[in-house]
Amino acid sequence: MKFILTNSNHQPSAAFAELVEKNIELLREDLQIDEAHIRLEHNSDASPAFRITAHLVTPGPDVFGEAVDHTLRAALTKLVAVLESRIDHRHQKRERRARSHFKTSAPTQFNTAAKR
Repeated sequence: MKFILTNSNHQPSAAFAELVEKNIELLREDLQIDEAHIRLEHNSDASPAFRITAHLVTPGPDVFGEAVDHTLRAALTKLVAVLESRIDHRHQKRERRARSHFKTSAPTQFNTAAKR
């Protein structure tokens, strides 16, 4: 996986950058991630001041997330929760589609057999 961390108006510590990378690595258990583009922003005029955005490049639709909070660590926690939710929604959507296809195709097979 290619990991790209950019920042705007704030230079995070090496430990925080490692924490971000570890959290993204944990998401790889549920989804194949080819590239992760993470952007950290600090706007001292805004409240909350920290914003983290993520763009996960995956096979199929990419996953995007954004979180804002008063501290970087809290924003990261929110971002991971948003990304987990979107990944989970993606898996559930696939399961719903498979169940829906199974329900609609089964009666059709029985109806064609009964007409013969």
